Amino acid sequence: MTDSKSIIEVKDLRVHFGRGDDLVKAVDGVSFSILHGETLALVGESGSGKSISALSLTKLAPRQATYAGGEVMFGGQDMLTLPDADLRKIRGRRISYIFQEPMVSFNPVFTIGWQIEEALTLHRKEVDRKAEVARLLDLVHLPARLTRAFPHEMSGGQLQRCMIAMALACSPELLVADEPTTALDVTVQREILNLLKELSEKVGLSILMITHNLGIVSDLADRVCVMQKGKIVEEGETRQVLDAPQHAYTKQLMAAVPRLRPKK
Repeated sequence: MTDSKSIIEVKDLRVHFGRGDDLVKAVDGVSFSILHGETLALVGESGSGKSISALSLTKLAPRQATYAGGEVMFGGQDMLTLPDADLRKIRGRRISYIFQEPMVSFNPVFTIGWQIEEALTLHRKEVDRKAEVARLLDLVHLPARLTRAFPHEMSGGQLQRCMIAMALACSPELLVADEPTTALDVTVQREILNLLKELSEKVGLSILMITHNLGIVSDLADRVCVMQKGKIVEEGETRQVLDAPQHAYTKQLMAAVPRLRPKK
């Protein structure tokens, strides 16, 4: 059973691709939990298994994936054994995702307002959809007039804010942010990270942040798990991991963070 203080608990998760000599253990015995209102960063280079771990929380990993073992306990249920019909009620409603390419996440032929309304239509039919869209845009610091805008009329930063608004449309308990700032320039990255931190504090949102860059988690994450080759090699409170990394791989990631001046 999930710890009463945890919103989600992952135990010995194993996700494989292929079989026999071609077997790839993309996620190899990963365990972590996220507390209510906490932000956990899952950090590692491309191919380390962090995104597959995040997608596996609601069984959204590619069809070729095999869930070879473990548990994902959420709301007293193991997500890996739930029927698809029950999973669909949780995806987007209780666990929402935002991704790194906001431009390809929106349909180019519909307005932003229409697309956010669609999320409300699926999960919250009882609300005044237009008023709620305006409230959501205000929550991510965008003017209500953008409901009439098409994706190509907006900047990358504005689209990512709209993606966050859409993810929050159903008041989820957990937000999974998979490399949400990769496609943005540095100043916009900071704005999006500040926004996620503000939302975490304002609405008590739990966040799983997926990133390859330890440099962006220092102000946002409460705890950090470092992944390498499908395993978690180091975990701890953010400042502890950043100030005194113990594993050689964590030290390599820290050395790759750009600095304006040499470290004394």
